[in-house]
Amino acid sequence: MEMRRLLTSDASWNLLETDWSKQCSKVGDDFESYGAAAVSMVRKFAETDSNSEWALGLYDKTSKRYYASACAILATQKGYSGRVLRIREVVVCPLLDYGNLPETEYVDTLIHLLNGAVRLSDTSLKARHIKIHLRSPADAVFFRAIGTALDSKSVFAATEAHGAWLSFTKKNAAALKAV
Repeated sequence: MEMRRLLTSDASWNLLETDWSKQCSKVGDDFESYGAAAVSMVRKFAETDSNSEWALGLYDKTSKRYYASACAILATQKGYSGRVLRIREVVVCPLLDYGNLPETEYVDTLIHLLNGAVRLSDTSLKARHIKIHLRSPADAVFFRAIGTALDSKSVFAATEAHGAWLSFTKKNAAALKAV
C-alpha cells in the first residue's frame, strides 16, 4: 500500500470518493453520511493546496482500493524540537469498517499507515516527530505493541502514548530504512 496525497484539483480526491461510494453501496451505507465529520475534514484538506496540511489516502494497487484516509498536518508544537507530522482524522474504508474484509487487512492498514507517515516525514512533509491520533482503544494497544517492537530494534529514539495520541521521535534516517 502507498500513501497518496488527495486533491480535488487533480481529481485524486474523486478517485477515493468513487471507490468509497461503491464500497458504501456494498455495505448498505451512503458515502455522504459515512464517517461524516472525519471525511468532511479530509475533504476540506483535499480542497486546499497547502504545503503543510494534506489530505491522504492509503491506496493498494493490487485491489485498486483505498483502505484509509487521513489528514496530515506539519507543524511546530510545544514540547518538541523541530517539526511534528500529525496524522489525524483517520478513517478506514467502508469494507474494513463493516467487517467485510479479513481482520488481518485492518492490521495491515494500520502498519501501512505508520509506514506511510514515516516515509512522508522523510520526504514531502519532513519532520523528526510523528504523532498519530488513534481511532479506538484497540488501535492504541496495537500501536503500543508496534512501538515497543520498534524500540527494541532501536528504530525510534522514543515512542510514547498520550491519551489517544501515539508519538514517535525518529532516531535517524538510516535506522528507519528497516521500517
